[in-house]
Amino acid sequence: MQNKIGKAFAPAHISGIFIIDIKKDPSLSGSMGCGICLEDGAVTEVRPSKETIIRINGTVMKAPTTLSAIGLLTPEPVFVDTKLGIPIGAGFGASGAGALSAALSLNEALSLDLTFKKVAGAAHCAEVTNMTGLGDVTGMTFGGMVIRKKAGAPFRGIIDKIPSRNTKISWIGFNEISTRSILSDELKKKTINRAGKSRLKELFKKPTIENFMIQSAAFAKDIELMSTRVKDAIEAVKAAGGLASQAMLGDTVFAINDNGALMEFGEVHESRISNAGAHLI
Repeated sequence: MQNKIGKAFAPAHISGIFIIDIKKDPSLSGSMGCGICLEDGAVTEVRPSKETIIRINGTVMKAPTTLSAIGLLTPEPVFVDTKLGIPIGAGFGASGAGALSAALSLNEALSLDLTFKKVAGAAHCAEVTNMTGLGDVTGMTFGGMVIRKKAGAPFRGIIDKIPSRNTKISWIGFNEISTRSILSDELKKKTINRAGKSRLKELFKKPTIENFMIQSAAFAKDIELMSTRVKDAIEAVKAAGGLASQAMLGDTVFAINDNGALMEFGEVHESRISNAGAHLI
């Protein structure tokens, strides 16, 4: 009998605003906030193997979040092959996208016959435990522009959505930021949560993509994680009549209607909002 191969996609997820909420149970932990999903993301194939190996963009890697997610679902060894269309450590939720697409593929490859809640829950708990993200998996599960109203794994936390088209998003990345280093800084967490509550409240008054961009930029300014280049790029987009902010947590600027303003800062990438969440392919 031929080995079954599972294949799935998970969109990238950019958090614009977030509020950290960590509890003892990782399935009830995570973040509140708001973010957008992109058509670029992770495509993962999984098949049974003699030992568990994870390959990302052709290179064998440790990938602790994906490894943890697999371990929560099965003791069986598997070969995981992930192709990422997004950079790692740049605020696109690469760890979450890798883990979620791997968990979905694993479910199919091994005929585990688990529901989406169980599969996405494993990816979320793996991410929270490894401190590689908090709310990305929830956003990726549902697609589009997800507002996380109560922290927790997908189908356990409470979400709402801002209706959106497949709007073009331009972005430019500079350096990596370690999510773990920010999430383990108690003083920084207090600043983030204070700013996050204030900006999320303002977003609820007018839940549109434009106000999301405005409140995200204000949040980024409030928490003072902006590098000079990020600050300059956001200002340049604003001067050109567009809206831009910093991807959380990354040294990355994302924008709508940047009108070519980002080009002076380096290589500009483009994607679109994905209203489809993670799914089998």
